[in-house]
Amino acid sequence: MYKIQHGSRVSRGGSLSANPRRVALAVLRASAEGARPEDVLNRDGVMLSQKDLSLATHIIYTCVRHRSRLDFLIDGKLESAKNTPQTVRIILRMGLAQLLFLTRLAKHVVVSETAELAKKFSPGREGLVNAILRSFIIDMESDSYFPKEIDGRETPLVTRLATLYSYPDWMAERLIGSGGLREARAFMAASNQPVPPTIRVNSRLADRDEFAKTLPFETVPTKFSPWGLLPTGFGGKLRAWPGYDEGLFSIQDEASQITGLLAAGDAEPQNVLDVCAGLGGKTFVILNAFPKARALALDRREDRLKALSLEARRLRLQDSVRVMTGDLTELDFRPRFDLVIVDAPCSGLGVIRRRPDLKWKKCPGDILRDAELQGTFLDSAAKAVLPGGKLIYSVCTVTEEEGPGVAKKFLERNGDFRPDESLLPELAPLVSGPGQLTLLPHRHGTDGFHYSVFRRKD
Repeated sequence: MYKIQHGSRVSRGGSLSANPRRVALAVLRASAEGARPEDVLNRDGVMLSQKDLSLATHIIYTCVRHRSRLDFLIDGKLESAKNTPQTVRIILRMGLAQLLFLTRLAKHVVVSETAELAKKFSPGREGLVNAILRSFIIDMESDSYFPKEIDGRETPLVTRLATLYSYPDWMAERLIGSGGLREARAFMAASNQPVPPTIRVNSRLADRDEFAKTLPFETVPTKFSPWGLLPTGFGGKLRAWPGYDEGLFSIQDEASQITGLLAAGDAEPQNVLDVCAGLGGKTFVILNAFPKARALALDRREDRLKALSLEARRLRLQDSVRVMTGDLTELDFRPRFDLVIVDAPCSGLGVIRRRPDLKWKKCPGDILRDAELQGTFLDSAAKAVLPGGKLIYSVCTVTEEEGPGVAKKFLERNGDFRPDESLLPELAPLVSGPGQLTLLPHRHGTDGFHYSVFRRKD
């Protein structure tokens, strides 16, 4: 637990002060050290009202989403940007993020509250913070700030795009190279938009349309998934929503829910193996779609499987799933499953709209390492597929190497598998290749996902 103390340190132990900006600062400092923002924000002891929690959350994720854009502007005001302490930079990001993006807040309140943070956590720098933020207010009133400063032709296109949308240069360059400038812009803009969680209704226990009527906010049905609901605006804590304790719904993006449609075929799956089960999202959507199915959920992390088991009990699916701790690459499965799912660890670039911190935690080398590991997982999982059975490979990313590239190499190594092109007609708009689907935030309003579906020859 991170605790705010007077002075400039954030230490472990105790609870966070019930001040939204102090909480935001603590979370952003922890994130800079590698922690997941949501993990710190959700820790016990962060005692904020719903209103203050919402403010802290907005500040945190606005700072993370727009980090390089904010830094570009801040650096233009600092005499020695390289020597600016990290805490001061984070405080300046917080103040500027509120001025630029949280426009309902009174500007004078933002300036005074941000300067107060500097006074407590970087004594002696409050005057600097106050002056810089007031200078930004003047710039904003005269419309003389971003993005005009980087529109000059002397700045490389990749750098301009990366700064405008707040992405690392290498990521912007890769997106432009794979889809072109227009696609890259659309993807980055869509991935910078915060989105509410997508609901998946437990079809064993509830009807989607009837369940939607019980929620305290408006929703619309998802376009492709028959189980999903998209909130048009929501509030309150998840556990307080009607039907949570009864297991009537889960939170799962529509792109992930598609797994249940890909598993459909001439015969319903009976024995399912989920080899990278994690918290069980793919497992549960299969069990919801096919009530007669039984699943074995495998994962290396015992804590995740414990959470999966608790969730299975909440969803009333505990009799349909077993868990097994282990490393897929070290196990030798016999071909006894008619459906095997490999939701492989990946770079996660498709879920940046929900995990904006991933932008700053990944590097180009991660993609190649992930692709190699994904191929190893696929080869190992393939051994468990019965003749005529299905193998579903998915990654929540948009890179060629981790999606189609892995699928192509897998087929070259495994001659007894072929692409499964017998997909449901309603999925046709998502098909990007033989037995392959691609979902993108700017096209489909979902997380970015790649699916490859294989069939083992009889």
